[in-house]
Amino acid sequence: MAEVSLRQVVKRYGGFQAVHDFDLDIAHEEFVVFVGPSGCGKSTTLRMIAGLEDISGGEIQIGDRVVNDLPPRERNISMVFQNYALYPHMTVRQNQGFGLRMAGRPKDEIEKKVNRASGLLGLKDFLSRRPAALSGGQRQRVAMGRAIVRDPDVFLFDEPLSNLDAKLRGQMRTEIKKLHEKVRTTVIYVTHDQVEAMTLADRIVVMRDGRIEQVGTPDEVFHAPASRFVAGFIGSPPMNLIDARTVASDDGVAVSVPGGPTLPLDQSVFDHVGPDRPVTLGLRPESIAPERMAGPMKTPFSFSADITLVEPLGGEALLFLQMGQAEVTARVFRPSTRLVPEKSVPFLTDLAEMHLFDADTGVRLNAKTAHES
Repeated sequence: MAEVSLRQVVKRYGGFQAVHDFDLDIAHEEFVVFVGPSGCGKSTTLRMIAGLEDISGGEIQIGDRVVNDLPPRERNISMVFQNYALYPHMTVRQNQGFGLRMAGRPKDEIEKKVNRASGLLGLKDFLSRRPAALSGGQRQRVAMGRAIVRDPDVFLFDEPLSNLDAKLRGQMRTEIKKLHEKVRTTVIYVTHDQVEAMTLADRIVVMRDGRIEQVGTPDEVFHAPASRFVAGFIGSPPMNLIDARTVASDDGVAVSVPGGPTLPLDQSVFDHVGPDRPVTLGLRPESIAPERMAGPMKTPFSFSADITLVEPLGGEALLFLQMGQAEVTARVFRPSTRLVPEKSVPFLTDLAEMHLFDADTGVRLNAKTAHES
């Protein structure tokens, strides 16, 4: 079994602390993605798991072994880097089998494992080629094959797709997902691309400034972000985050957007939120649509806004709105009519998809969401 556990793991470089008290349990065969902006500590954490960086405090366990003091070769992990790290003078077959040859494995075993990995990755027709004769996607497959042949307990991926163009990234995401279904090994994957995180992960670890902001399934971090940071990072386009204030209303408490609408709060969803409190109102672009083309909503709320800009994207369109003093983005799927900038357009948003965050701390104020209940 290849569980991975990190307990209060810390990394310091002199007086700078790159990773703070990192606590996480990763299950056997789970695909976990570390995601966050550049400099948030995700690659440093991965390199500590691999043994390429010493830890400054805490404990890392792989399977039933504490590996704090073990060199990388004794941790039974395989790492795939963003720059492929292939030997240019070796063929695909030689690159994939190099680690096994250095370990003194028998030739027939090496041949069997290289052929298996090449079959999984669609590389059998390229075994005699050198890296210079391969595309970027093929080179990344070779790097993955080199990792597979070692039969590791854990695969570690460090931004493996960042050097590929957008089309290849999409194709390789699919390949990696298929590979995990076939190999069923524990995977820890680092990326700054939230689309990669959402499409690949069983669970996502969102990091910021060396700390964990939230751990959850893709559905959980999208529909119930733990903080304003997570809400703004996960989602494309990101959640609209609007400076607002709670006010007293006939039904209890509402949220007032400066110069714009006042949205009622369901107190069964927003517990302990009183009036006259500065908040950040969160609305996903997908939960806003012109009335004439809005789909079913659990709790529709009508408001008026100006469409200032339209970005048609084929099967969808992004609408940039002026909602009082706030600039807001709406995402409309398969628009049935031509959309153009215009004044005072009736819109609907779903109050069941509304989020509130503390204006000072950024912490989520929702007790739950309609999606969860």
